[in-house]
Amino acid sequence: MKQCYLAFEIGSMQKTIYPLLGPTTIGRAADNTITLPDPMTSRNHARLVIADGKWVVEDLGSANGIIFGGQRVERVALSSGDIFEVGGVSFRYVEKEISGKSKQLFETVQILATAGDDLDFHVAEETKEAAAEQSIPWSQRLQEAVAAIPFFSPLDGDEKKKLADAATLHVFNAGEMIIREEDPGRSIYVILDGKIRVFTRDHQGEELELAVLGASQFFGEMSFLTGKPRSGSVAAVDTSVIVELSYTSMRKVVKEHPTVKKVLVEYYQERSGNTAEKRAEKGMDEGKRDSRQKDRVSVKLVVLPQTTPTGEAKASSWKGVSVDVAESGIVVRVSGASPETFLVQGEVRLEIDLPEPWGEIRTLGTIRRVKSAQTAKEMTMVGIEYAGMAEADARKLKDYLSGGG
Repeated sequence: MKQCYLAFEIGSMQKTIYPLLGPTTIGRAADNTITLPDPMTSRNHARLVIADGKWVVEDLGSANGIIFGGQRVERVALSSGDIFEVGGVSFRYVEKEISGKSKQLFETVQILATAGDDLDFHVAEETKEAAAEQSIPWSQRLQEAVAAIPFFSPLDGDEKKKLADAATLHVFNAGEMIIREEDPGRSIYVILDGKIRVFTRDHQGEELELAVLGASQFFGEMSFLTGKPRSGSVAAVDTSVIVELSYTSMRKVVKEHPTVKKVLVEYYQERSGNTAEKRAEKGMDEGKRDSRQKDRVSVKLVVLPQTTPTGEAKASSWKGVSVDVAESGIVVRVSGASPETFLVQGEVRLEIDLPEPWGEIRTLGTIRRVKSAQTAKEMTMVGIEYAGMAEADARKLKDYLSGGG
């Protein structure tokens, strides 16, 4: 039996393999099978399908095309080990011959470690050695982890196996971010190995730890159930193997097993309550009601040009008004901008006009979330994390937020 995967990484953090089980689309829009927060990627960029018994990648009319062997191509059949580029991301196509007994998730992890120098995947040696000594198939370990989670108890063995086969595997090194607060996304994550921490930040950028989770535990149920952005950030404490269960596959489980949703809701309510208590203990709710948070200040936002093969990109300047100002970032309401203007992970330059006596501060920033206007009367909301603010400006901002003079 042959299993086919795409191995790729986004930036220097997220290292991923995606099992190819059916037609797969790649692009910047959220409705793609694989979503890339990359400015060189079109909203609907490429698609993989099976044709004449082989996986084929084809262009969907993208601006920058598919690069294969150094050339732009419209369509190409793939062989194991082939690399193609979509925007700024390189994908390696991998085929793995596996028998029923050897169909192990561990073999999938090995693909991450050996996919190629250009991808530079890493899996902790102690993790591989421990699995080898115990001779436990990783697919079995995943199913055991799934079985240990209460909301999966109604599933039979075949259903758990289907979840494992369709799962996307991520490997994160210590300190790397897995998800960020206010990010979009509705997947649920199971920790197969390692340890993660969940945290949030107050309006002054101070961190509040909400939970530390280990093997066989899960996170992400809040966004799955509510459809709202992530309510906290998650980072790896040590090298962690994380299994992502997509919203599509989990929605099917919930539909077929109503008791699964019931247990998920119970966890959601308990965790929401614990988070609210911790925030209240630290006074974060009071901080959000501080008069400074209600102030509206003028912001000039310059979207920095991105490097493209054609070299046509240029900076664009927009004026907006702050919705929320913090020491770690700012949310800006911008009018007249199209949804394509602000790309998640894009770089911007900010000029924030604080009232006297503080005056203007300047900083670079990274776009973390964008909420596009749905009607002509609405404005685009852009959430930006500061990156590289001068020490003097940081002091002015902190003084302003604390009410100093």
